[in-house]
Amino acid sequence: MRKYPKIIFVPEILLVVILSTIITNILDLDESGLAVVGQIKPGKVTISFPVTPMTWDVFKSTFGTSFFCAILGFFESTIAAKSLGAAANLSISTNRELVALGACNIMGSLVCALPSFGGYGRSKINALSGATTQVSGLVLSCVTMLSIAFLMPYFYYLPKCVLSAVISVVGLSLIEEAPKDIKFYWQIGGYEDLFTLFLTLFCTIFFSVESGIAIGVGFSVVRLIHHATRPRIQILGRVPGTNIFENADRMRLEEIEGCLIVKIPEPLTFANSGDLRNRLRRFEVYGTMRVHPSYPRIRQEEMTRHLIIDLHGMTECDSAAVQILLEIVESYVEQRKIPVLLTRVPQRKSIRKRFRLAGIRDLVTKRPVVGASGAATAAAAGSAKGDVDNLSLEDIYFGSIDEALTFIDESTSNDTSLHV
Repeated sequence: MRKYPKIIFVPEILLVVILSTIITNILDLDESGLAVVGQIKPGKVTISFPVTPMTWDVFKSTFGTSFFCAILGFFESTIAAKSLGAAANLSISTNRELVALGACNIMGSLVCALPSFGGYGRSKINALSGATTQVSGLVLSCVTMLSIAFLMPYFYYLPKCVLSAVISVVGLSLIEEAPKDIKFYWQIGGYEDLFTLFLTLFCTIFFSVESGIAIGVGFSVVRLIHHATRPRIQILGRVPGTNIFENADRMRLEEIEGCLIVKIPEPLTFANSGDLRNRLRRFEVYGTMRVHPSYPRIRQEEMTRHLIIDLHGMTECDSAAVQILLEIVESYVEQRKIPVLLTRVPQRKSIRKRFRLAGIRDLVTKRPVVGASGAATAAAAGSAKGDVDNLSLEDIYFGSIDEALTFIDESTSNDTSLHV
């Protein structure tokens, strides 16, 4: 596909469906034992409430399956939105995705429609085809309705095995990026995340989809309770007239010119790390969290020339959070050429080791070495204790926000660039 990029515009699935239907009809393969779709009777569209005394027994018997379908659909829609939205630097809110999916399916239930969710495979093909707005979804919906209205009789000879093959292709497209993520988690020692992944996969393959989801979600909830986290990621601003930095959500604070200061005062895990990127972007664009993301940009890009991340209080950082943090640092340092400074990094060796293995340590701006003799003495002491990671990162990361701001001021006044 990389060698022939225009091949993406060839509707191979549509061609397979059309050709297999024509061949089955001409050769009468259905009479030879080939299973076909057969006659599909169009139903009448009427608006009615789905749960009635007559359908109550059916509702109770299918509630469990419906719940797992909703969970699966929400997962797939969220994965598709975040994966494809990250490539276009879009802000994705899982809350708004959940509300949109819920409203769509509530309206669909009134006309007995099938559950609808966002599909990763279809969304990716849609994006690769050049779609950039929601109009593409509107066009696709119109084509689908026209097909249901006029083309259903032509699906009589469509082989069921072709439908199975199409579903298999879409299923494989959902996990095509899994090897890259597995390699990343293994590289930085994210064994808990890998255990959750393979536990869910094992239960899904050998038991059922419902069992896999239930056990995977249950184990994740246990991990969440174990970490005892609440999403309290803070954007900091200076209290006017002082050197004190407070949460910008609570009061109107003074903004440091050219600097965006972020504080993570708690363990950063898979549960709360996904919100870090959105909050960071909203504060950078609007200067406050009280502005709806649909509003036009308030702060210009030139107002953020440095990013300071204060990690005081972050006692844990799992592999999923490290990946999010790495992507944020890469987007600022490599794509936007904005230096990132880390302050008050925890002394826990596991956190610092993951930062080193993930490559975060190599991307952030380094703290200047005070003296060669002091560094050599510290190196000897660190080597004697066998804690080289703690030692090296002590020389790299800044001890406070004020120290980082002083370094920025001195570098700016001396007209020197921040080396990464």
